[in-house]
Amino acid sequence: MRTNLIIKSKSWLLSTALVGSLMVSCSSDDNSKSEKKLTGSQEFYNVAFGVSSEGNSGTFTQAFTDLTTGDISFKGKGFEVPSVRTARIYGTPSGEFLYNLSYGGGFLYKYNINGGSDYFQLEETNVQIAMGTAYPRWKVLNENDALVHTINTEKIYEGETYSHTDATAVLQRVVLEDLSLAERTEVVIPRTDDDLHIWRIDNPAIQNGKAYYGVAKQGYDPDTDKRIRTSDYKATTLVVDYPSLQNPTLLESEVAKGSTYGYRAPVYHADESGDIYHISANPAKIIKIKDGAYDNSYELDLSSSLGIANVGANGWFYVGNGIGYVPFYDASVGKASDKATPWGVARVDLYNKTAIKMNLPENLWLWYYQSGVLAKDGNFYMAIAPLGEKGNIYMFDPKSTSPDGFTKGANLDSGADSFYIGVY
Repeated sequence: MRTNLIIKSKSWLLSTALVGSLMVSCSSDDNSKSEKKLTGSQEFYNVAFGVSSEGNSGTFTQAFTDLTTGDISFKGKGFEVPSVRTARIYGTPSGEFLYNLSYGGGFLYKYNINGGSDYFQLEETNVQIAMGTAYPRWKVLNENDALVHTINTEKIYEGETYSHTDATAVLQRVVLEDLSLAERTEVVIPRTDDDLHIWRIDNPAIQNGKAYYGVAKQGYDPDTDKRIRTSDYKATTLVVDYPSLQNPTLLESEVAKGSTYGYRAPVYHADESGDIYHISANPAKIIKIKDGAYDNSYELDLSSSLGIANVGANGWFYVGNGIGYVPFYDASVGKASDKATPWGVARVDLYNKTAIKMNLPENLWLWYYQSGVLAKDGNFYMAIAPLGEKGNIYMFDPKSTSPDGFTKGANLDSGADSFYIGVY
């Protein structure tokens, strides 16, 4: 059942705003020209660029039909995707539409892609009304549906003595055709044996009528009234029926610990056999859900596979046939942008349980990295640039087991405290 909490935009073509002196939109197309393009079927690659690694950040995109050659710069170019704190954007497999959640603004947006800095707004929906917060998270699942989600917590007391914290998940399905709001539920998450509670969920995947969400847990100290940060708990997955979003259950791994919700990159993927593979954050392990339960005989430990004492990760990308690519960091150094070169990208083979560090430039920072694209040529495209330096579109060959199994495409320009966050 759909609810019509929809606010349509009266302004069909959005202009971009000036951010410092670095960039401004240079789209000169008028409304009639953009409207004529709506009937076309384009296949664009959207390259996204972020400004400011601290606090609120701006996000800019440009659309290209070919990323194998040429030069890409956001100086004086780029469409600014609306955001308050940051933009959470997705593209569709067809390459026809771009979607955005203004994190902190509570609005969803849908755009038709016309090329370059020209994006044509089709829909706008206030999802804050349904979620009760301007800071939900979301995941575009396919060409048709997305899920928006948040967690509400309540401290429970027995008399004046703290007992535990209840966690309630607010789950909302979105129909991407018009950004209308469909099924919405609030479900109390089952408690586990530890003294922790779930405080965040994200990055769901759908398989066999179930939605699998990654989670993060924490504790609470009533004596100090402060939360207890920890990763010392079994890696956990929240499962609900789909699309009803009812009947919550929790799965707990016996082979991995810590959070599983990721950050901005995807975490849960279904392979061609219908098994779910997902990554835990730190230490980073890829683990497996089969037939609705954890297969505790399976784990791909990135630390041992890469020969690094402690590997962390906040998501990964599945290409197909058991192959994926993982942005990772050396957790003994840290993940912050001011630390010394902790980041890299590894090619993982799920079925052979191997991981290979790709020979990429040093001084990478991929904490905000969100998306890559499996292109029509069979290669996996990522936008990689060292901090403050020029970079490239890297076209990884999934069939190659070499650390040099890639070619370089378009040249990427960069700038101070700016970074590429993905190809969509």
